[in-house]
Amino acid sequence: MSCYEANFERLMWLIPDIQSMEGLALSEGRDLMDLQLEVVERCRYTLTIALTHYFRSDGALVSDPYMKIRIYLDARVAEVLNYQNHRFQLFRPSSILDELNLHEKRQINKFLGEWLDYCISQGHNFLPEARYTNV
Repeated sequence: MSCYEANFERLMWLIPDIQSMEGLALSEGRDLMDLQLEVVERCRYTLTIALTHYFRSDGALVSDPYMKIRIYLDARVAEVLNYQNHRFQLFRPSSILDELNLHEKRQINKFLGEWLDYCISQGHNFLPEARYTNV
C-alpha cells in the first residue's frame, strides 16, 4: 500500500487544488512536453483523472504515456485503472487477483510513481492560474 500512498502524495504535489479541479488543464514543464490532466469522474470519496504527456513526432501530437488514475480522497491513496487503454482490475479486499495480475499492478503503479517524480522534477504542476478549459 505504500506505493499507492506515495502516488497520492505525488499527485497532491502536482495538483494542489485537486478538490476543486474540473475539466481539462495543461502544464508546460522544462521538458517542453505538455502534460494534460482531465477530470473524468468525481464522486463523494473518489476522483478519476486521465493524465498524459503530449510530444511531437513527425509533426503529429502523440500521447505517451496515457493513464487513468483513481484517487481515493478519504483513504489518501491512488491507483492506476488504465494504461495505454489496457484496463486493470481494481484492488479490493474481496478481489481475487492471481500472481501475474498482482505483479502487473505493482509494476504499473511503480511506473506511475516514477513518471510523477519525473513530471515534478521538470516543473510540471496544475495550479489554478495555469488551467485551460479549451484544450
